[in-house]
Amino acid sequence: MSAPDTFSALSAVQRAERVLDAGTFRPLSDVSAAVPFVAGAGSMAGVPVLLALTDGHVHGGTIGVNEASLLARLAESVSSGRDGRVLILGFDTGGVRVEEGPRALAAASAVGVALARLTLLGVRVAAVISGLRGCFGAPSVMAALPERIIMTADAHWGLTGPKLLGGILDGATPEQAGLTATAATTRLANGDAHAVIPDSADAVRVQLSDFVRTAVGPPRTLEERIAASAEVTAVLQARVQAAGPSQRVTPKPRRRDLLRYSFRGQWQPTGPVQRHGLIHAALGTLSGRPALGIIVGPEQRSGGGVGIEEAAVVCDMIRRAAQQGDTDRAAILTFLFCQGHAVDFAQERFGLHRALAECLRAMVAARLRGHPVVSVLGGGTYGAAYLALAAPSHRILAMRGTSVAPMAPQVLQAFQALRGRHAGHQAEASLAELIPDVRIVESVIRLPRALREELTTLLETVRPEVDAA
Repeated sequence: MSAPDTFSALSAVQRAERVLDAGTFRPLSDVSAAVPFVAGAGSMAGVPVLLALTDGHVHGGTIGVNEASLLARLAESVSSGRDGRVLILGFDTGGVRVEEGPRALAAASAVGVALARLTLLGVRVAAVISGLRGCFGAPSVMAALPERIIMTADAHWGLTGPKLLGGILDGATPEQAGLTATAATTRLANGDAHAVIPDSADAVRVQLSDFVRTAVGPPRTLEERIAASAEVTAVLQARVQAAGPSQRVTPKPRRRDLLRYSFRGQWQPTGPVQRHGLIHAALGTLSGRPALGIIVGPEQRSGGGVGIEEAAVVCDMIRRAAQQGDTDRAAILTFLFCQGHAVDFAQERFGLHRALAECLRAMVAARLRGHPVVSVLGGGTYGAAYLALAAPSHRILAMRGTSVAPMAPQVLQAFQALRGRHAGHQAEASLAELIPDVRIVESVIRLPRALREELTTLLETVRPEVDAA
């Protein structure tokens, strides 16, 4: 438990009031004691800023549809510059609200896309990760996007909480090992966080004030940002590989070339082709136009899913697609058949959440460059995997019966066991049909036609949104 005089012990409103210049806090949302999220405006070191803070004392600081809607409006406001061009995020959250199912995941993922866009457009964003909850689940990916990331010394940050990690891996990873992997000191040593400070409001205020006073460097082009994402994920991949041989299972090659099948022979691979872990990615042409095809999954055992290796391949292939020139920008097609992110001690330790954040950023940068982006979901796609790989798409298609939820089934099972819940408390089936704007495809036979229709429309309408950050 947090000491009564720590930053973590304060409510979200109290945190906002303590880090802003005295008397400048102006709430932009409900600030009653019963809400897990507070948005507001004010000044810091004389600089106008916007704030969004989750409160782990209330509902575990979880993000639902309402909280995501408020965050989206705040992102739009800071993008327009109405209340300043600095955004401060406070993460004290256990994740997306499981009880609200796929709608909450879709709403939160839209916020993640908006935050990635802000970082690419030059809006200054900083994050503070603190106890009570730290930051886990899909929000852990969002927390890795800002320009400056500060953690209080007792905070933890990762995709899968240490207790859940131990439950899913049947005790193979002790809880203490999970706590060490997600601790602030580990995140600082790994380069995920920029500063670890005492758990006090004064220490947080000093760090944030220094951030808003710091001069802004020259903007980088979207191509440079995509290249940077590829470099970060390549470094993370090298660290995982250096730590020892992977225990993850490589799936058998598909008997049918999904890209050729889905486009009835109009897909022609040109190379390069990368097959690693769960991913098969290839550059090619589609009806004579450049295209990038990315197939992820399915995993063959519990705890599989998207890992650092898959994220590195995605970022590298987007970099290659962006290098092909400004005319006829490559369409990006992702096929997701995965149960979510990898549940693995080494993946947590070396920063899977950060790798997925760079994957998300690269996808959003490609979209801003004018690459048409389409995602196809099949079977089940959950949490951070949905956020990083599907949410940035112009269009999302889902095979009838596809499940989408904040947690993958094995993570949800461990979560319920930890909370002492029985079958009667399980959330209702979370289907893609419940997410607005997802196009449901009735069968695999109808998929090629649906893809052609969507791509035809996108190729005629998608244009670059910006030329540089």
